Amino acid sequence: MKKPITIGNIELKGYVYIPPMAGYTDKVYRELCRSYDPDVLLSTEMLSSKAMMYEKEKTYKMDIPQGDEYTGAQIFGHEPDVMARAAQIAEDSGARFIDINMGCPVPKIVNGKDGAALMKEPELARDIVRTIIKHCRIPVTVKTRLGWCEQSLNACELVKSFEQEGVAALTLHGRTRAQRYEGKARWHEITKVVETVKIPVFANGDIRSLDDVRKILEITGAAGVAIARGTMGRPWFSREVNHYIKTGETLAEPSLDEKLDLALKHCKMLIEYRGEKVGTKESRKHIINYTTGLPGASKLRARLSKLESYAEAEDIINEMRATIQNYNSAAPDHYADLVA
Repeated sequence: MKKPITIGNIELKGYVYIPPMAGYTDKVYRELCRSYDPDVLLSTEMLSSKAMMYEKEKTYKMDIPQGDEYTGAQIFGHEPDVMARAAQIAEDSGARFIDINMGCPVPKIVNGKDGAALMKEPELARDIVRTIIKHCRIPVTVKTRLGWCEQSLNACELVKSFEQEGVAALTLHGRTRAQRYEGKARWHEITKVVETVKIPVFANGDIRSLDDVRKILEITGAAGVAIARGTMGRPWFSREVNHYIKTGETLAEPSLDEKLDLALKHCKMLIEYRGEKVGTKESRKHIINYTTGLPGASKLRARLSKLESYAEAEDIINEMRATIQNYNSAAPDHYADLVA
């Protein structure tokens, strides 16, 4: 079994971090992931440090359950003092660690000098890290990329400076900002960063299967893995990954019925949390993710994308159950393929 991961004063029992995904990793999403995997490391959605300073950030984006030992808050910005104050607010709100975003590639973030844009200003990035650590009692981590572009692959130099300032762990996405999410993540480049620092590194990018987990850990030598999009519609995936890393064994996937039940549960939880109108609207993408690839799902996708109520979600899911039953009766040998 791999060596346990320690992030400052946090001793992890697992090896998986689910970093923020805008519009996904809200309290409900995190609760579902946590229900399957008590050991997974989680973070809030990416929080604007400036909005937090002026109390404009919606509380539902943080909302960390009391006593949760493995959930932190990820913040973004480019003003050291503002980010330090935001980190203090997150700490006071129950965050167990602060994750600084230096990897988000979307234009509205980098055009404001935030996210991956900080890789172009290493001295400012280091000052941000130094200032936040000075004002926080909890561990501080950083999520970043290989570099801004092919001509500036400066991750090794950057993260070494972060380690010197006291950063407790890193998450490294195996793409540049210029790549955004295109092409393939370059896991071999992550290896160079892992060899540069002594603090734990979570390897990130294109992890969607246990075989991907095995390969990325073998190639990079990383302490753990960060899985974002690979958990969409699969809140149980981190449990499978942690079990596999610890034991080498493969857990069975949930059955088709369990997946459909979970899609409805997710919808219901969002409605209870955000109200029927907003909750139903936000559940659309989740239900589509849960049901992608199932018999009849593609024909129902248009209806799912316009979902207006829980009752409507139930009707569509029940139609899908009937389609699957008919499919299984006609071709029982394919059932195992559907589950996988």
